[in-house]
Amino acid sequence: MSEVFLSYKQSDEVRVARLVRALEKAGLNLWWDRGLPGGEEWRANIQSALDAAKCVIVCWTHESTGPAGDFVRDEAGRGRDRGILVPVILERGVRPPLGFGGIQAIDLSHWRGNTSDPFFRDLVAAVNAKLEGRAAPPARGPAARLMRRLTIGSVASAMAVAAWLIFTNALGVQNQICAVPLGQPIVSDVCGTLGLGERPTRDERVAWASILPGSCEALRGHVERFPRGVYRDDAADMISARRVWVDQEWTPAEQPIALYVGRDAAPSPTEAQARAAAIARGTTQAERRCRDFAASGLHRFSSANAEPQEWICEQSGEGVVCGFDGRAMCQLEERHDVEREACGAETPP
Repeated sequence: MSEVFLSYKQSDEVRVARLVRALEKAGLNLWWDRGLPGGEEWRANIQSALDAAKCVIVCWTHESTGPAGDFVRDEAGRGRDRGILVPVILERGVRPPLGFGGIQAIDLSHWRGNTSDPFFRDLVAAVNAKLEGRAAPPARGPAARLMRRLTIGSVASAMAVAAWLIFTNALGVQNQICAVPLGQPIVSDVCGTLGLGERPTRDERVAWASILPGSCEALRGHVERFPRGVYRDDAADMISARRVWVDQEWTPAEQPIALYVGRDAAPSPTEAQARAAAIARGTTQAERRCRDFAASGLHRFSSANAEPQEWICEQSGEGVVCGFDGRAMCQLEERHDVEREACGAETPP
């Protein structure tokens, strides 16, 4: 059983998947509810994992702190009551819900997946402390952020510091320059071509924008085409959140069934009338046989008609009776089960 239980809102699964991969790379053994069966077995699995956990990470977002996040708050409350809760903020402007403000949350709202980020390191340190039953070490992320804001101390050194920052991308200066509103998207495209500011090249930007929402095939193709691209991790996150389901499609089909219509009817004045009566009887039989054929569920009945192939007519009293050997032509719809998939925000209907 995993030592770390991850509580999150399912609608946040794409960004949470990135966090899971980073934590696993840091050597942590996580449990989260991907791929669990539904119903009572699903709840039982969650309860068992939560009871066995030595640390509970809760991901606070607008969704998990809102009206739809009561299940997440319940899981977090159990971790808080046991003294093993480590809260994480994944979106800007999010505050922990009432009852959880007394536990300092680690701010990953600016985190882009870098495992050397000081706030991510604070998270790993806090989780390891819970697992080892000791107090978490002082957080280094807030101090590092403050130092970034106080680095430039004088006008005389500003230009030299700026040049160094751009060259090394310290404090994310490249990102800020490449993201200036003026001259976009040309500025961003140039940065991408030069490998600056974590910006995509023009080709990758255009390709990413053209991906149909939910298309796993397009996402796989993007990763293959841009294996070192800026959106590689985003595409991997969406692919990891892949959903698979089966749709039913119905297509027109025709099915012939052998049909025999006997001469067990009242005589008709003429042979033409006798044949017409036989066809009427045959149509009724054809519809019944076609409905029986469609009863398996693999087909749906639309209509039926009788097609004589060999007539059998004879005199009977003062009239004529007819029957025939032929076939019932069944007009049906045939069922086809088609497997579909969706990645990212798209979900099956």
